Order: sequence, then C-alpha cells, then structure tokens
Amino acid sequence: MDLKTLNRIDRLRRLKSRGPKTPKWMKPYHLLFIAFLVLFIFGGFIRFLEQNHY
Repeated sequence: MDLKTLNRIDRLRRLKSRGPKTPKWMKPYHLLFIAFLVLFIFGGFIRFLEQNHY
C-alpha cells in the first residue's frame, strides 16, 4: 500500500474514534455552568425567604 492509502485509512480511523459529536448547544460549557450556578443561588434565595416567612 502506498502512503496516500495509508493516510486515508488513518484519517478514517481517527474520525471514527472521535465518538459522537457534541451538540452545538453543549459547546459553551461555561454558559451551562453559569446556568446551574444561577439555579443554585435562586433555590437558596427561595429557601431563605421561606425560613423568614415563619
């Protein structure tokens, strides 16, 4: 086999081993992290308000 064929096989193998593509909305992980942080803080705030109510 010549070098061209070997390179093509190698490229195909590498593409296959990459696994499932990440969906576009998952790409910005920092946005996901900030969203969870906001939810966490919001939950704590609601809990705090509930404690003060009684």
